[in-house]
Amino acid sequence: MKELLKDIKKISLEDAKNLILLDTCFVIDILKHHKHLDEFKDKNIAITSFNLEELLYIEHKLGHETKKMIRNFLKHSKFCILEIPVHPGNREEEREFVKSTDENLLKKVHDPSDAVLVAAAIKTNSIVLTKDKHHIFTVELEEFLKKYHLKVYKTLTF
Repeated sequence: MKELLKDIKKISLEDAKNLILLDTCFVIDILKHHKHLDEFKDKNIAITSFNLEELLYIEHKLGHETKKMIRNFLKHSKFCILEIPVHPGNREEEREFVKSTDENLLKKVHDPSDAVLVAAAIKTNSIVLTKDKHHIFTVELEEFLKKYHLKVYKTLTF
């Protein structure tokens, strides 16, 4: 699967603006439920390098059909990889990245791994698409993000 990543456009935090960032659970949900990816055409879609690493890490736990759809997604979707200097599993690195964005963010998103995506969205003025109702798609976070004029959605219809 990693061989498919070399051809995908990569973008730095500094160069990225106004993206639609996909959370790992959002990508899996789309693929597991065989939803069409056509709705993502002509959108400025990205997945962070952090979330992509998460996806590749759990890939072996997914069913054969979902794995096939992930490969297809990586091969044919027009999205880019937002490169961020954080890797899953390094909690201190995750916390530092989040704190460098907003000292109070970890008070709203308690899991540093989930907060990394929100921090990347803040740094790039991007929208987040997630299915995570416990940590990211919450009223409390929605209120917090108003100062950044950012939104978190659970569907692409906005």
